[in-house]
Amino acid sequence: MAKVLVADDEHAICQAFSQFLTHEGHTPLIASSGREALEIIARDTPATVFLDVQMPGMSGLETLGEIQRLTPHLPVVVMTAYGTMQTAMEAMRLGAFDYLTKPVDLPQIRSLLERALQKGEAAAPLPAVATDPDAEGQVLVGNSPVMHELFKLMGLLTTNDLTVLLTGESGVGKELVARAIHDNSERQSRPFIAVNCAAVPENLIESELFGHERGAFTGAENRRIGRFEAAADGTLFLDEIGELSVHLQSKLLRILQERSFERVGSIEPQALRARIIAATNRDLEEEIRAGRFREDLYYRLKMVTLLVPPLRKRREDIEALAYHFLACSNRELGRDIHHIEPAALERLRQHSWPGNVRELEHTIKRAVLLARGSTLSVADIDIESPPLPQHDAGATQGYAALHEAARAALRQACRSGSTQPRSRQGVFHTLVAEVEHELVAEALRMSGGNQVAAAKLLGLHRTTMRNKRRPTQAEQNSHRPQMPANEDDK
Repeated sequence: MAKVLVADDEHAICQAFSQFLTHEGHTPLIASSGREALEIIARDTPATVFLDVQMPGMSGLETLGEIQRLTPHLPVVVMTAYGTMQTAMEAMRLGAFDYLTKPVDLPQIRSLLERALQKGEAAAPLPAVATDPDAEGQVLVGNSPVMHELFKLMGLLTTNDLTVLLTGESGVGKELVARAIHDNSERQSRPFIAVNCAAVPENLIESELFGHERGAFTGAENRRIGRFEAAADGTLFLDEIGELSVHLQSKLLRILQERSFERVGSIEPQALRARIIAATNRDLEEEIRAGRFREDLYYRLKMVTLLVPPLRKRREDIEALAYHFLACSNRELGRDIHHIEPAALERLRQHSWPGNVRELEHTIKRAVLLARGSTLSVADIDIESPPLPQHDAGATQGYAALHEAARAALRQACRSGSTQPRSRQGVFHTLVAEVEHELVAEALRMSGGNQVAAAKLLGLHRTTMRNKRRPTQAEQNSHRPQMPANEDDK
């Protein structure tokens, strides 16, 4: 039996917790405000606290700060139905044990209560919910379970300076994760320096990272401060770390071990004061097996590893992300579009998003730019290719003529079916061939003659597209192949 404090201004929630805790053999303590919760803690010393964020007077976060100041080993579980990532990060720093989103289920509470009672001290995992879509700048948006888990780990990393390795596909937002860790840590007032290791030419990367002395090489007319030095006491984000050459990997390993580096052309060591966060979309373990990445550097970097999930693994967040990018695009493009019709949202949810969050951002921005009305419709959501023109009257008449020809051919086949039983098969294949030809021709017309784009539009492999496309008369006369050898040709 343990005393468990529940601080929430909603009577129904307190009553439900009270009944559950009593049934589990514990003693419930109920508070309707943060101030009352602190009084109960001082008087009755509960073993665990369930604390709501939104309460009148002293907020849940203010109460959490006071609890951690007065009784730092008391596990506090934060509860909320909504919030922001910044709120979550603040709670992480304050030392919350865990986080529950309302409504909560009893098995979840039971498991969490058992862990909290066994732990006996603050462990500090806490997720966040969707960020305000109207927030300025680039922020992480998410309320899905996988993002909750990511936010928990991010919050833990705001309290220390451990080296972090971020993994995940291109476009998932690894730099945003790095920035969020920096912005919510004690280094937030210091520089955040990002370097895309894949974007810097090989012959310039050392100078870019470490700086150089005057005369160190041809063209080095002045001393230059590198990114390691510019980061100072802030955070240095090394994006696409897997693109570094093995030579530079060796230098980086030594720098991380010795916490110092030299400018190119100098032997004077410079102290590395910045926190290092690296990121990659490659499988570094596979790169190690292939001899392209140093194993010792990998283990030095992966002191803490965070996997940023792809968008297809967090489809619950697509709507919130879409509205966030809608608000950002409105500000950037000077538009006034504030709604997305349900069918358009469903189309967004069903897409596989190989480009992840970055692809969704570009899709929404393009839709806002080209939209004619005040609401984004299905017609505005161009996902897989540039905007396609609508069927014109000629195409519609062509389809109608083909449909009528098919009906006439089938009627004729039925009339002669008793004497020519194989005619139906001939009619079928003939009409299918005609339909295929019309579809291929229309897809080519809609894609501006780009055969690769037309194949994608029809959902066909380019080889299948090549086999089904009829050669033009000019191609037949010149004996040219039906499809160009270069798949990018039109």
